[in-house]
Amino acid sequence: MSFQANALRGMRSGIRSSIGISAIRSNLRVNLPFTSCYSTHQAPAETFEQRTTEKSLFSRKTFLMDYYKYLNENNEIVLFVHHNNVAKADNKKVRSDLKKAGAQLNIIRNSIYNVYLKSEKEEDPSAKGMTEKNRGVEHPISPLLNGPTAVITIPKCEPSVVNDVLKVIKNAQEKLILIGARVETSVFDVVDIEQFKTLPNKEQLHSQLAGLLTILGGAGLVRTLETASNVLYLTLEERRKDIDPSEKKEGEDQ
Repeated sequence: MSFQANALRGMRSGIRSSIGISAIRSNLRVNLPFTSCYSTHQAPAETFEQRTTEKSLFSRKTFLMDYYKYLNENNEIVLFVHHNNVAKADNKKVRSDLKKAGAQLNIIRNSIYNVYLKSEKEEDPSAKGMTEKNRGVEHPISPLLNGPTAVITIPKCEPSVVNDVLKVIKNAQEKLILIGARVETSVFDVVDIEQFKTLPNKEQLHSQLAGLLTILGGAGLVRTLETASNVLYLTLEERRKDIDPSEKKEGEDQ
């Protein structure tokens, strides 16, 4: 197996290679984390190598398809932005600010990302025949993929993180322009995102719900639930006696 094949295999197995990393990044022309991209679970090397893919298993397109699958399956929120002439120094600062906010920026190839979206429900979107099978699929995110596009990924569905990320985008002074988002399984436009960022986080919602139950009389709710369970028990007990006449007779004799 060639040096490039060995190196890419190591990337997909989540193994950091100390040899030729700069060459790999130069070849791929993208700044990607060295992690498993084919699946959220580590798979044996033999299973990975047995894949029959549309393009060569170690091609750049297959790698990017796998990486986009990884990004979408491991992040509950994906923001889509247009990027305009971001200088190297600005790019470094934006990435740093986003990381502090709990997010990550990735430049994407629109054509390959769109091919992935059409087959995202498949077990392996890169598998041979998937492109032709799903050619007619119209994904709601596809219209956003025009011009230089990047994705900002957020692992958990937390509105407060989205709020912090939007501040970073605003400070970028139109070098990053928000165009839409995927929040869990829903597609949001810019207006939806602005409303979403003001919502409380899940922990805050749980706390508010607990407080509401207390105000409305938590003890009364518990008694209601206990009453329902007691009624169910008595009903089942009567049904059991109906099925077993001997027990019903013993009860009458007493």
